[in-house]
Amino acid sequence: MSWTPKKAIPPAELQTSLLAEPAQELALLDVRETRWFVQRHPNLARNAPCSGLELQIGALVPRRSTPVVLYDDYNAPDGAAQAGAALLARIGYSDVRTLDGGLQRWVTEGLPAIDGYGTLVKAFGDRARLHYRTPSLPVEALRTRQRQGLPTTLVDARPRAEFEFLSLPGARNHPGTELALRHFEPRQGEGHVWAINCFSRTRGIIGATTLRLLGHAPDAVFVEDGVMAWGLQGAPTVQNAAPDDELPPESPQVLRRIADELIERFALPVADARQLAQWRADDTRTLYLFDVRPTADPALAGTAVQQVPGGQLLMHFENLVGTRGARIVLLDDPAHRLRAAVTSFWLTQLNQAEVHIYDDDGGGAFLPEQAPPATPSAVAKDAPQALDPAALAQLRRNGAVTVIDVGPSLDYERGHLPGALYMLPASLAPLAAHAVAGRTLVFTSPDGAAAARVARDAHQRWPGSGAVFTWLQDGTQGWKASGRPLTTAFVPAQLLTPFDDDWGSVMRVFGPRRDAAWADYLAWERALAERVLQDPSVRFRFFPLPD
Repeated sequence: MSWTPKKAIPPAELQTSLLAEPAQELALLDVRETRWFVQRHPNLARNAPCSGLELQIGALVPRRSTPVVLYDDYNAPDGAAQAGAALLARIGYSDVRTLDGGLQRWVTEGLPAIDGYGTLVKAFGDRARLHYRTPSLPVEALRTRQRQGLPTTLVDARPRAEFEFLSLPGARNHPGTELALRHFEPRQGEGHVWAINCFSRTRGIIGATTLRLLGHAPDAVFVEDGVMAWGLQGAPTVQNAAPDDELPPESPQVLRRIADELIERFALPVADARQLAQWRADDTRTLYLFDVRPTADPALAGTAVQQVPGGQLLMHFENLVGTRGARIVLLDDPAHRLRAAVTSFWLTQLNQAEVHIYDDDGGGAFLPEQAPPATPSAVAKDAPQALDPAALAQLRRNGAVTVIDVGPSLDYERGHLPGALYMLPASLAPLAAHAVAGRTLVFTSPDGAAAARVARDAHQRWPGSGAVFTWLQDGTQGWKASGRPLTTAFVPAQLLTPFDDDWGSVMRVFGPRRDAAWADYLAWERALAERVLQDPSVRFRFFPLPD
């Protein structure tokens, strides 16, 4: 069935919608590749690139009747916004419009835009620091304390993988809300300081502020600019780090008391099983269900609940919640709910959604009957038949096969099938020279989901070419699990497209360029909040300061 475009929304009308009070549900999606998104975008936009839109949209915007606005640079007839709108209409989204004139008209009309990635949450973190008067500890002062033997406990608040990548010597590691679940001795010695760090700023700020507000550690400070500032001073960092001794866990009874006090003190909304059932039956509002525990609950497998462990829901909010004004319900350990309470405390102040802590007073199990958000090609049901690793290995020995990796470029850099080409599948055009008679094209991606979609689309694009289009079952992960080798080596000729999904993360900058990149990033992040808050549609709402 052909798609008839709806009338594009003018920029001024879109901004009026974003300014509405109370916030109405709306998903504003930038469907350009991430390299271009970070150059400039409206503050409340989410990045949902065309190259991964079909896989991403079901979780990002789960309600199919949600008002969705897509944009690219100009809203040209052959552009990404029109292609994305046609895709969403095909898979069942009923209220999809594009931005008239695209981002260029938005900017020309003087409407606010920002550069960077994760800007809303980073600006929020810095404003939280000012509002709650969270003290900072410059890295020079931290190093001085350590040299002088002053009592200092250093804790890195990032997830374990990021901590292991690069961290400070002597640091413990308790990511996000997990830090709030530890036991803190009332006195650690005269002048003791709990120093909370991350790679730069936000998670260190949130971690230190949380400890102070909960009464865990009134002497908590955040390490100003974190690992980056430490490295810029020439101090040694640790790769493949193992954390120092862990802080002991607190008892569930104490955690319950702390959670109850936090919920009561800030009137954080709580939802029971009956209320949740009503919301799940409400097809006029979007509902996101997040499990904030550190390990997945097998009972929730195959449901609509998304697990976001380690307190990372706030930090990754812009990648997880595409619909502004939606409902969010947080699932946690029913014995205490402290992770959910802390997460609700922060997300409520971010002021992008209606946030609730799940608490079944009747003691019933949390077993949603609701199916997971539709992801039309989690493995595309109309995709060609897949190859398992053994079959692909045999084909490669026989020749006349081209392997094309269509996953994220970072995964390709970290390990791909030897000789595999790379393509970001925003368009199939780069495949034209390879879709020839007698050639087998095998697509792969980390788990095979994106590969199945591209194989399907290529088969439909060149049905009479004589080429065979297939994909690798379980993707690159399955290839590795079968004991077959991956490589990090590649030459420019293997790249059918640039790495346009690379948003310029400073964690991908090494060697002589590192220090300049890190210094530029820190200067940008320190100035970010003031720029973001010039946009009247960004309205953080902080709780009054505690007495």
